[in-house]
Amino acid sequence: MKNHSCHTGCTNGLASICGTSIDLDDLNFAQSRNHLVYVNKVFSKGQGTASPLVFNLTTSPAKFQTQLLLSPLTSPAAENLCEEVLGTSCRCHNHDHSWDQDTQNCVGNTGCNCNCNCNNVLGASTCQLDENAVFEVLKSHVRVTAFNLANPSGLSPNQVTVDGFPVDSLFNLDGSFEATLNSSLPNIIKPPCAENGLPTKAFFLISCVGPWVFQAEFVIEGTVNTNGNICCFRAIFRTLSTSPICANIPVSNIAVDKISVPCVSGGMSPRIVFSFGANMSLLNPVLTVVSDTDEDSLFLVLSTPVVVEPTVDVQVIKQALLCINACEAIFPCEGTESAVEEEEEEAELDQECHCGTNNDVESASNNFNCGNTIALGTNSTCSRCLRGI
Repeated sequence: MKNHSCHTGCTNGLASICGTSIDLDDLNFAQSRNHLVYVNKVFSKGQGTASPLVFNLTTSPAKFQTQLLLSPLTSPAAENLCEEVLGTSCRCHNHDHSWDQDTQNCVGNTGCNCNCNCNNVLGASTCQLDENAVFEVLKSHVRVTAFNLANPSGLSPNQVTVDGFPVDSLFNLDGSFEATLNSSLPNIIKPPCAENGLPTKAFFLISCVGPWVFQAEFVIEGTVNTNGNICCFRAIFRTLSTSPICANIPVSNIAVDKISVPCVSGGMSPRIVFSFGANMSLLNPVLTVVSDTDEDSLFLVLSTPVVVEPTVDVQVIKQALLCINACEAIFPCEGTESAVEEEEEEAELDQECHCGTNNDVESASNNFNCGNTIALGTNSTCSRCLRGI
């Protein structure tokens, strides 16, 4: 049984590529009955934002991948048409693709109606740039793809507090952190909350956290005056995934004023799971075309102050024991005869059923071609199957 589903309003062929796909053919289920299961129950979920910090950024080819998209304008009065001219889908999806003079299109980039210059400033048509090009930035935005501590193991339990009490232990889990606070719970949990089976609201604080590393995509759009021609441009600077940039950002204090902390019950204690992120924006970005004398080429440089607000996503989790009514999948114990027999049965079912002789066989699904040549049976359909032929 295979189920493919797409939510209501799923159009334009999305149903063929989107939705769930569940194959239950090889699974056996017991009848539905009540089960006791442990699940991670989320008692609190929130986000805190630190005060803005500012650092200076200057891009270089060694640390940034640069992409410049250009399209000519008919007159300076058409500056407000830049977004319409470039379009939201105007970008090089493959870094090796460049402008194709013959097709006047971005090779391999459907819907791109502008000059594509990936890792290369020199353009085509009337938008060819040189070192005298003057950029006017109309708007910019930053998409942060990763933001974390330069030394995650350096964050100590004393820096993470709940209502002023440090957590007992702190574990780094591939970019996320998990904290336990058993010894501090008697000081944090309010008796009226505990008596009524309710979590206690508390103040969560991470102190003096930093320095940071990040990966991001900086997008700058506007117009450029080059050789007397005015063109729309979109410049995209991406940090190289193999070399995240360590910015000289001061340490931060990040707080979430109200997290809900449950008491210990049934032998289960709450845990705090958190991860870092950031909001970034550019202040008066400046673009310049710089000559690389060693390679006799040009490259684009972004110089700008960057405003960053470190953020933290926090969840308070505790295991809860639930009674659910469900049918459980049946799996034999590994290493038993039942497990071996099941594997052999699955192997047989995976082989296609054929009919005919060993030298001339037809698939059972197309057995109308077997005719009178069937070795096993005299009808035009297979009365028996030869497996593994």
